[in-house]
Amino acid sequence: MLEKINGKKKLLFHCLIALLFLILIYSRFVGLNWGLPYPMHPDERNMAMAIEQLRCQPPVISLNLPKSIFGNWEPVTTWLKIVRPFDFLNCFNPHFFAYGQLPLYLGYLVVYILKFFDGDLGFPINFQEATISLRIISAVTSVINVFILFKIIKLIFNFQFSKLATQLLIFLILIFSPYAIQFAHFGTTESLLMMFYSAIIYYSLLFVDKKIDTLSFVVNSSILVGLSLATKVSSLIFLITPFLVLLFNVEFLKQKSSALISKNSIYLYGYKLMNKMMDLVILVFISLIVFFIFSPHNFINLKDFISSMNYESDVALGKSLVFYTRQFFSTKPFYFQLEKIFPFALGWPAFILGSLGFIGLSWKDKKINLLRFAFLIYFIPSAMIYAKWSRFMAPVFPIILIFAILFILNIKNKILKIHIKYQNFYILICNFAFCVLIFAMILPGISYLSIYQNPDVRFHASDWIYKNIPNNSYLLFETANVVDIPIPNPKSQIPNLNYQTVSFNFYDLDQSLDLQSELINHIEKADYIFIPSRRIFANHPKEKYLILNKYYEDLFSGKLGFKKVAEFNSFPKICWPLNNKCLVFDDEQAEETWTVFDHPVIRIYKKIKSS
Repeated sequence: MLEKINGKKKLLFHCLIALLFLILIYSRFVGLNWGLPYPMHPDERNMAMAIEQLRCQPPVISLNLPKSIFGNWEPVTTWLKIVRPFDFLNCFNPHFFAYGQLPLYLGYLVVYILKFFDGDLGFPINFQEATISLRIISAVTSVINVFILFKIIKLIFNFQFSKLATQLLIFLILIFSPYAIQFAHFGTTESLLMMFYSAIIYYSLLFVDKKIDTLSFVVNSSILVGLSLATKVSSLIFLITPFLVLLFNVEFLKQKSSALISKNSIYLYGYKLMNKMMDLVILVFISLIVFFIFSPHNFINLKDFISSMNYESDVALGKSLVFYTRQFFSTKPFYFQLEKIFPFALGWPAFILGSLGFIGLSWKDKKINLLRFAFLIYFIPSAMIYAKWSRFMAPVFPIILIFAILFILNIKNKILKIHIKYQNFYILICNFAFCVLIFAMILPGISYLSIYQNPDVRFHASDWIYKNIPNNSYLLFETANVVDIPIPNPKSQIPNLNYQTVSFNFYDLDQSLDLQSELINHIEKADYIFIPSRRIFANHPKEKYLILNKYYEDLFSGKLGFKKVAEFNSFPKICWPLNNKCLVFDDEQAEETWTVFDHPVIRIYKKIKSS
């Protein structure tokens, strides 16, 4: 009988694991074609375009040979086409160096795998294929990272995993994390980098816990660091964790005779130090080799690579001020991330519990301290630079989530050790509270799925525009959007409407008298004004952009002669189908790139007819 019960429990456990795995796959792949065929995300667009132009074929050159070589042959200039031998300098050159070549080459490979099954191998790569391939890579690496994080938690808190229910609940938290769901749907580098950094931390923990030897740690860590560099060069900072773990994990040879140790202590120290230095050299050397193999054009086209890095670093450090970094004007390091990024990327419950875990968990546990160290060495320098995009914090989001999980496991364990009179009832209440906490942690992630379960908000707004705004209307909106609405919904019939559209440069309004004069003229002619996102009106301080802010104040208040007739959003939400009521998580106040790519708020204002 006991064997039958255990067999049923085992079967139930495996069924639940299979169900959770399907939920994990669904959460990362649902709506993976969001926004297509339009390039809604600028970084994703640039990477997809780089994949489109990847080539590796012998180029053809033309030589201009004068008439004298050919005597009386006509024409005077004769062109001969000569095929050169294989050209390594241009083979798979992406001509794009903001990121490394690893994600581009992976995307290229995925495209041709998809083409093989579609039966169109002979056709060139198009934008949609390249974008989908990049998103597939992000989704797959996000799935893998869940298992890495699970193994990290189990390694640190192994005794807590005796109960299968606890494992399943922890798995749920890892599945429903807003940051993981969003970055899995972006064909960018964030999911890859999170996976690599999590894996580096995992091997570092194994090494500190003496579960792997030095050689295994050095080889695995250096490969992961090299792949990280081949994904994005700024991930060089990942090297610090294994580097310092190696450097400070010095164990001296045990000797039977203490006198011998004292006598030869200098030699022993020297011997161990040389071993450590060799390990560090090997770590760096293999990292560079892997970096070169998977991102060779950073070295082959060094000039282009350095030029791109100079531009990217100038923008990130605020040396080059561009329109899309104005939200960071006068922002405070650390405070900005804690207010505008972490609460939205993790959800408030996970962020609060993770912060408590960072502070409150044992400071004597070397594995937990290693987690703290891995967080701080990345967070501190990244938080201090001028550009504070959410993606810059991506590698450490999983660490805060781990702290949140460890914290609630630790609290639960301590509470359950307390013995009181009504022990069974007390345990029931504790387990119920534990489940409530977990439910609160997964709600933001569950709600975030709604963004990809529904059509893109720009399609929704465009459908409304086509139905409600008359033909030949004069439409005024902001420039520098990746895509300007209205856009035809690929799943709807394309309307036969023509609008007079003006994409106006509001960014330079305060600096240009000509733009100020033009704006007055456009306002007089405009029938409708569109605000496609919060990117301009929320990012320009009044003390520096007086005219711009006055325009938006007058527009919002009605003084400009317009009233809001429609607003469209796709905030994360959970709806009850019976009464159609929704729990909505308004995240428009987050750092702008958290919302403007996949779920911006669109506002439409109509001119009020004067009587």
